[in-house]
Amino acid sequence: MGVIDLGKYKTVVIAISAFLTFVTVVLAVNFQLASRFASDAVAVRYVSQQQGHPDVLWSAAELLNKRLQDRDDISQPLQQLRDAANSFDATMTALATSGAVVNEKGEMQSTSVAKSDEAQQVLRSIVQIWGEYKPKLNPVLRFSGSPYGKDQNGHDELNSRGEELSRTVAALVEYAAKHNKQLAEHTDELTRLFQTESTHRANITRITQAVAIVVAVGLFVAILFYFVRNLNAEEAVANRARKETQDILRTVNEGLFLLDRELKIGSERSLALKDIFRREDLDGLTFTDLLRQIVPEKTLKTAMDYVALLWGERVNEKLVKTINPLNEVEVHFDNPAGGFDTHFLEFDFNRVKSEGSLSHLLVTVNDVTKRVMLARELQESQEKAQAQLDLLLRILHVEPESLTSFLSDSEVSLKMVNTILKEPAREESAFRTKIDGIYRQIHAVKGEAAALGLKTVEQRAHAFEESLSELKQKTTLSGNDFLPLVVKLDDLFNHFAQVREMLGRLVDLHQVIATRRQSGSQQLEAEKVDEFLSGKGDAAALEATLRTDLATNGLEQTLESLAGKIASTHEKRVDLKCMGLERVPEAYKRAVKDITIQLVRNAVVHGIESPDDRKGANKPEVGTLAVEFSDRGAEGFELLVQDDGRGLQLERIKEVAIERGLITPAQAALLDARQAMALIFRPGFSTADEVTSDAGRGAGMDLVRVLVAELGGRVGVASAGGRFAKFKIWLPATQRAAA
Repeated sequence: MGVIDLGKYKTVVIAISAFLTFVTVVLAVNFQLASRFASDAVAVRYVSQQQGHPDVLWSAAELLNKRLQDRDDISQPLQQLRDAANSFDATMTALATSGAVVNEKGEMQSTSVAKSDEAQQVLRSIVQIWGEYKPKLNPVLRFSGSPYGKDQNGHDELNSRGEELSRTVAALVEYAAKHNKQLAEHTDELTRLFQTESTHRANITRITQAVAIVVAVGLFVAILFYFVRNLNAEEAVANRARKETQDILRTVNEGLFLLDRELKIGSERSLALKDIFRREDLDGLTFTDLLRQIVPEKTLKTAMDYVALLWGERVNEKLVKTINPLNEVEVHFDNPAGGFDTHFLEFDFNRVKSEGSLSHLLVTVNDVTKRVMLARELQESQEKAQAQLDLLLRILHVEPESLTSFLSDSEVSLKMVNTILKEPAREESAFRTKIDGIYRQIHAVKGEAAALGLKTVEQRAHAFEESLSELKQKTTLSGNDFLPLVVKLDDLFNHFAQVREMLGRLVDLHQVIATRRQSGSQQLEAEKVDEFLSGKGDAAALEATLRTDLATNGLEQTLESLAGKIASTHEKRVDLKCMGLERVPEAYKRAVKDITIQLVRNAVVHGIESPDDRKGANKPEVGTLAVEFSDRGAEGFELLVQDDGRGLQLERIKEVAIERGLITPAQAALLDARQAMALIFRPGFSTADEVTSDAGRGAGMDLVRVLVAELGGRVGVASAGGRFAKFKIWLPATQRAAA
């Protein structure tokens, strides 16, 4: 192996080696002294702790003796005696043998022994006295059980073991009274001697360290003088090069910096970097720290994985650049007002090689916020236009009378929600009642919106229900928790206003579509489309026209649309048959509509099986669902909803009720079929495994129960497992219905 030629650095290397050798020796000596000093400190602390133990032993023995005479509980003084004796014995044994003691945490700590003759003499005196103390103490410490028995009158008296203990304790008290003072004086003297020895060794350590520091400083000054003298010329050249680099970095508008393999930001970086990242403390910062406070944790992990990929020796740099996850990343900076500002940064990475191997990554960063915001504004405008177009197309496919009725009923529901939100509440039960009331209204709106295919309304109502579910899960509620609902309600009001506005603009266009459908044409006249888009429609005229031309089959079409949509979503097939819906009195129309929507939805989701399951049960693949409304004269009206599905699964209903804390297992065992079926009408009850837009909230059947109760009606349920489920609703023949 060849000798390394150090050249002009030979003297420096030798000086530094000598300095490091000296420092190593000093550190080794200090380590030895520090270890000994630590043992001394442990010994001093433990001896100091024993100063009061002789008095504790005497006091505990006297208290124990008195308790025995008074026939009182001896556990406390006996435990005090054991603790003090064990601690004193362990410490003195360790000091005498250079052993170890156990601290309060159960850890072993080594102690030193006394070195001076005086300390040794005192320690021997303590050990001698303690050696005579222990035979009188040990029988007491080993005692267990009770020293008392009962005399013929039932009074406590000393048993044989108690009498023996009493004699032993009396002898112990007598001995402690004679030798306690002497033992305490020796312990105090030993503490003083240990402190003296520890202080002496500490002084030696300080002198050694002081001498070592003086020598180390001398060596350091010598090395420093050599460097200052020999490196002036090189520093001048480096300063000129550094100034040129700084001029460049101060001028460019981009953020430029180097990353080493440890992802530390280099000292040479562009001045623009401070403005881009809004921070001055970039020295010694890592790329991870630079991004940690301004991007989400997931983005940070992705960025680190990508940077690690760039350090691969065989990586295709051009290919890797195409998957750069930081080419447009969203960042957040705190602002003085207490919020944060959102910006978008663009990072570009280039590999820097030195002598053929990868040494750094050159990172270029630009603030592209303006570009991104302009692009987003354009995209939002396009999405808004597309959303309006989608809404228009959906409205075109909804029967006018159904849409008008839905808007009117839904606005009544939203006004009811607004009224409920304004109602004052202080108690927890009042807040829960408000949630249930709002839930029913919103669920009704969502159900009919789904039936009509108004996706935007259904999505907003579903989001409203999500917020209500979050409130339900809170253990305590306050008025402030309902503030977000006000915002969502306002959004629904605005959206309904937008739908009404579109209805006004679509009045003439809708008539043209109806005409074209009758004639078989699939194209709209260009002039009608232009008139619609120009906003010349008359909403009032549309509503007047629609209200005077209501079709008797509006609800039937709504239910057919709903059943078909839900069946398609759940990969089922269903045949819906409606009868007598044209006989529904005006006063009952809205309630019957809401009830049938919920029951049809419930039947398709929970009752009708999949085609494969029905085929396995020897049923037709297409499920049958019937809705029938009958006028029973003076007896009132009857609404019947029946399906030939799996029926109500009573055991599953009980199981879910137990899981949700509605009933106990013992109560479930006592329920008959009728009582078990009644559980489905409880608020929040649902047998669905997950929450979807069609099921899982437990609000549908609760809504049916409330609507029927408000009308003064009754609900009857019949079911046969695997065969059918039937809901029969009786409504009274009231003056309101007759009107």
